[in-house]
Amino acid sequence: MPSAAAPTGARPDPGAAGALRARIAALVAAAPGSRRQLHFADDWLYLHDPDMPALPHGWKLHVSARPDRFPHLLDVVVPILLRRTCDAKFAASTAVLRELNTGLRDPAAVGKAVTVYPCPGEEAALADELANALTGWTGPRVPSDRQLRADAPVYYRYGLFRVAAEDSTLLMTGPAGETFPAPAAPHYRQPPWVSDPFAPRTAPRPTSNRIGDGGRYRITAGITRAPGGHVYRAVDVVTGREVVVKQARAFVAEDAAGIDARGRLRHERRVLTALAGVGGVPRLVDYVRHGEDEYLVSSACGRRDLRRDVLEGGPYEARAAGPGGTHGPGRDWWSLARGLLRALDAVHARGVVMCDLKPANVVLDAAGGCALVDFGISALDGERPPGTTRGYGLPGPATTTAHPSDDYYALGTTLHYAATGLDPVVIDPGRATNRDRTLACLAGALPDPQHPAVALVAGLLGFDPAERAAAADALRHHAAPPGTGLAGTVGERSDRARRVPAPPRPPRVTAELLGEVVDHTVTTCVRLAGELVTADARSREPRALLSFYDGSAGLGLELLQHADRPDARAAATALARWTAAHPAIDRLGPGLYEGRTGVDLFLARAADVLGTEEPLGADPGPGDVRSTDQISGAAGLGTGRLLLAGRARAAGREAEAEQHLATARACARLLTDGRADGPRETPNPGTAALEEGFAHGRAGVAHFLLGLSAASATAATTAAPAGRGGLAHSAEDTEAAAAAARRLVDALAEDVPRLVVAAGRPGATRRYGSWCRGLAGIGTTLVQAGRYYCADEFLTRAADAARACRESAPRTAPVVQCCGLAGAGELLIDLALATGDERHWEAAEEIAGLVLARSGGRAGRPVFPATDPTVESAAWAVGTSGVLSFLRRLHRRGGPRLGMLLQP
Repeated sequence: MPSAAAPTGARPDPGAAGALRARIAALVAAAPGSRRQLHFADDWLYLHDPDMPALPHGWKLHVSARPDRFPHLLDVVVPILLRRTCDAKFAASTAVLRELNTGLRDPAAVGKAVTVYPCPGEEAALADELANALTGWTGPRVPSDRQLRADAPVYYRYGLFRVAAEDSTLLMTGPAGETFPAPAAPHYRQPPWVSDPFAPRTAPRPTSNRIGDGGRYRITAGITRAPGGHVYRAVDVVTGREVVVKQARAFVAEDAAGIDARGRLRHERRVLTALAGVGGVPRLVDYVRHGEDEYLVSSACGRRDLRRDVLEGGPYEARAAGPGGTHGPGRDWWSLARGLLRALDAVHARGVVMCDLKPANVVLDAAGGCALVDFGISALDGERPPGTTRGYGLPGPATTTAHPSDDYYALGTTLHYAATGLDPVVIDPGRATNRDRTLACLAGALPDPQHPAVALVAGLLGFDPAERAAAADALRHHAAPPGTGLAGTVGERSDRARRVPAPPRPPRVTAELLGEVVDHTVTTCVRLAGELVTADARSREPRALLSFYDGSAGLGLELLQHADRPDARAAATALARWTAAHPAIDRLGPGLYEGRTGVDLFLARAADVLGTEEPLGADPGPGDVRSTDQISGAAGLGTGRLLLAGRARAAGREAEAEQHLATARACARLLTDGRADGPRETPNPGTAALEEGFAHGRAGVAHFLLGLSAASATAATTAAPAGRGGLAHSAEDTEAAAAAARRLVDALAEDVPRLVVAAGRPGATRRYGSWCRGLAGIGTTLVQAGRYYCADEFLTRAADAARACRESAPRTAPVVQCCGLAGAGELLIDLALATGDERHWEAAEEIAGLVLARSGGRAGRPVFPATDPTVESAAWAVGTSGVLSFLRRLHRRGGPRLGMLLQP
């Protein structure tokens, strides 16, 4: 579907950012009596007005700009802002603005060159003044906002000004306690408690679902959304035929030459004209202009693309066709491979190189036949626009020329996805490492290292064009179902260029390798901690800065497990002091993973291990906590307070321990009397076991209630007589919690067989194997229950859950704790410790091998991808420190599992 240039990952060039900063500073200095403060953080230049009141949210203005006109726009806009009471931020350079306008970083960020936070009551007047000054200026449309006037690039929406405590879950709270999602969406929306103060001025918005002369094409459904324009299904009302309409928005993804999404759509029109009559590609039907946007109309080739087909139907089976040898109609990998190559051959014969072959650009018809779509960056007679899809295109420096053998590399990565459901590895700067790790993932999903599919993909991913051509030739000339003959043919033909090496496999994890990996990853976390405490990150929300989930608390808790290393000890000390002194700490909500309780755990543990000062503060009670979950709700808050109670009791501070236990019991009352709500999410393909799972569902609640039962029993046997009155007063709460815990774990044990079956279906989301909303988290609670109740049946169900996690692991892409391999590996360690069964340790080592296969760097010095598979992150839940937690426990054959109430 829509093509896009690969993310550049560009950070602002210091020289370019400095030039814009100097320009704004000069404008500020020229304003009489101005007291504005200018600072830089996270790709933005911030202009703060000391007279601006501190507001959590309100009406914001955005000014859109094209990159080449941005400095001149500042000359117009900044003086206007200096005459008003407002805060503002500006893209730090034209390079940053160019990246924002691609939408690849955030589709809702397109066009937001300038963001203005007006003083209440001045929004409309300031918006009018900006629009009057910018009449006739152009810029990309801001998708999350409404445009003030059609002739000026000024937009508005209601959103966050500053992140406050209630915003740890990114919600805005209205005057009556109602909440509304704070993040910008790819369409306009506003909270119900506000009215639009700009409505009389607002530019009219087209509502018709028809385009073309006389409204010839009637839109019937959306196919994809993209910053540069959407793709729709439509009906030609004249012929009655279904067509596909592809939109190109003005000024979006504009490159240095001034070519935007419309320029690439015009190029696609020329390519489709050259491919007229070629089978396996759409037919050009029409080209339409509507306002500033343009639309390409083409014939419909099918109802589903390969990416969606694999997500819903599972990977294709790479085995010989024939009776019993296929996985249903259109599910044979070899048939897909030959069909894609035939389509490429036909395209190449017309002088076109596709340059953007990927699963989303392969459309399948009802019979399983395939067609290639999206030729916006294709090469016509050797010349092409810039752009690629990371991981799928031939790696190397960007060029404006292309060769047919380039498409063979993309054929290999696309076939890899079809067989595994995994995108290529892209974290390493070296193309050979990424290629070899991608092949290792394929070999892990197809365990036979001699499988001819592995040999074919290895040949297609060769960096020598002759290797790729030889592999394609082998596929092209073997119409019979491939077997060992194809593997041999690939080898024979590649010998004439360069012999294809044996495809790599996931590394075998030995104690020596694991020790090297852990040692290197601790060093990485030390570096990431240093980067966190020295970065100017005032624009980031408190959760991302400080929390257990993805901030300093999670990173610090793991570093404390390595305090015998001087560098880790020093880094954890600096991190604890930075965290305790950070002004955002008081703006956190009370939760465990996203709030203050996780931070308190880190600072308390740091005080024990490092001797740092533990900040004094009130024990945050459940207050207005409304959710049940472990992440930010009552179960997590209670879990954290139980951990702090255990720490206080170990130090002989019974009064402090009882205070934490009282908070935990209050959380239990919220959970057992039904005042806290369960998970709320519209079902989607990734929902998996959300309601049963650990992060947001019943397993997380049961984990806390089991821990409370154990802690209460311990308190009852160790409390001094003077304290027994308080314990007796809470006995009713404790009994209710214990009864609820047993009901929950009994139900979870009954749920496991059904969830295992669901996880094994061909199109099942890999989240079924996850810690957060899958069997890894459910299994952990069942291990806890098995130990607490001395009940083997719970351990048996946990082993069933672990087996399902292990089976899905070779096709699980994330390596992290939340939704990834590390979270599944932790369950296997828990089982190994609970049962003494060596097979669980061996399975955990296999998971570790898959983690290394999905990572960059050499095996002993890995670079772990985060949520963005191209970068590493310090975050515990979705980054390197959480992967280290799993590997550390595997290496040491035990040890604490952070944030969990597992009995030793």
